[in-house]
Amino acid sequence: MTDANFVTGSNGLVAVDKVGNRVLFLDPETYETELALDGFAPRVHELLVSPDHRFAYVPIYGDGIHGGNAHPGHLIARFDLEERRHVGDFSIDPYLAPHGLRWGAHGKLYCVCENSGVMLELDPEDGTIENVTEVGSNKAHRIEVLPDNSKLYTENEEDTFASVVDLATRRVVKKIPTPNGLTGIGMSPDGETVVLVDAQQPQIFVVDTASDEIRSTIALDGHEKAAQIACYSPDGRYLVVTNFETPVATVFSEGLKSQTLLHLGQGPMDMAFHEDGETVLIANHNEGSLAVCNLERGEVRRTVQAGVGIETLSFF
Repeated sequence: MTDANFVTGSNGLVAVDKVGNRVLFLDPETYETELALDGFAPRVHELLVSPDHRFAYVPIYGDGIHGGNAHPGHLIARFDLEERRHVGDFSIDPYLAPHGLRWGAHGKLYCVCENSGVMLELDPEDGTIENVTEVGSNKAHRIEVLPDNSKLYTENEEDTFASVVDLATRRVVKKIPTPNGLTGIGMSPDGETVVLVDAQQPQIFVVDTASDEIRSTIALDGHEKAAQIACYSPDGRYLVVTNFETPVATVFSEGLKSQTLLHLGQGPMDMAFHEDGETVLIANHNEGSLAVCNLERGEVRRTVQAGVGIETLSFF
């Protein structure tokens, strides 16, 4: 693992069942569900595991979805992964609809709050808000942070740009044009590349982080509609792009040189990379299952039932 934001491990597997509003603990080898925690305010969404694999953080986004979240949340739930229990919530009031999470400098927790258009820098121990940064959009859904913590990138779902935030000055220093809007963002572990997922066409934009210019546009072979989630494997060898509307995912080889198409279950979303470097678990959000896929061979090995509608998950 080259960066705190690229987690894998063999101690356990945690998943956020957004539809069931539960947090699940699964066996990291068999992928069978061992424990389900519930009783949360609506509704658990994203997930971030601490670099020491001791804690996990899950935003309480609200009872809706992007663009239709009438009752936005203001909490971030904290979980002890060793004890496998919910240990409390941070309130980020007055900021609303926490979603994308990433680690920043000095172990600080970054959280983008969609409805409020800000990125919060939090103390992960007690939830104290230490800094508030305007990101230039109240549609920012996910974020990525360079490994040197110099810049932060936001994926703005309906605006026609992605924001680049200088973390030293805490200001938006550039807007990368994306005329169709965006549905996803991913960053390579070395921090040299950011990938933006087009919201209307089945294609991705490849951004050079040295210049913050789009260096290429790549069509997604076999995708009938626009894709959504883009994630690099922790070793940087693979990029996986899932398509919620069309039950497929593309596995890009190192350097984005070739594509392999995976046929998945309904509503594929986020994923977790096994520490073996060859296995990825992809959550089929609309059918309550996980697709166990081999990255090197580009094939789905099996499907495991889990939860009602898992959106995101992580090994630790």
